[in-house]
Amino acid sequence: MSYDTLTTLHSLSAYIWLGSLFGTLVFTTLVSRRTPAGLITGATAIVRFSTRVGLPASVVLLLTGIWMIGTGNAPAGGLWLTLGFVAWLVAAVVGSALMHPAARKMRAASNADEAIAFARRIALVGGAEIVLIVIGIWVMGAQPGS
Repeated sequence: MSYDTLTTLHSLSAYIWLGSLFGTLVFTTLVSRRTPAGLITGATAIVRFSTRVGLPASVVLLLTGIWMIGTGNAPAGGLWLTLGFVAWLVAAVVGSALMHPAARKMRAASNADEAIAFARRIALVGGAEIVLIVIGIWVMGAQPGS
């Protein structure tokens, strides 16, 4: 596969990951304004899209990044590469370690107030992931330290 194709796939996967989170967070914000139970619906959408769209996109992002470095065409070892990988790693760990357990607890909640509290946590984690992904995209584009 050519380096240009890998770069395109790498960029697209980053924007798909970002877009899936951003879109569901906007949806969550809009539906939660109508009714508090809408927050639960939105949080469920965040988790669903994170698992079905964001997770595969993040894996493609990592694999194409490693593949580009392996081709020898990408400048390796720069600060920007380390920062981009750290942003990816923290976003992936935050999503897995915080969002999915909160989703399980939200589904098992005994009352609506408890479920809404976990839904708020899911939305907050989704927002934090968006910030991390944007930082990663900026670092990859600006390539500071190279």
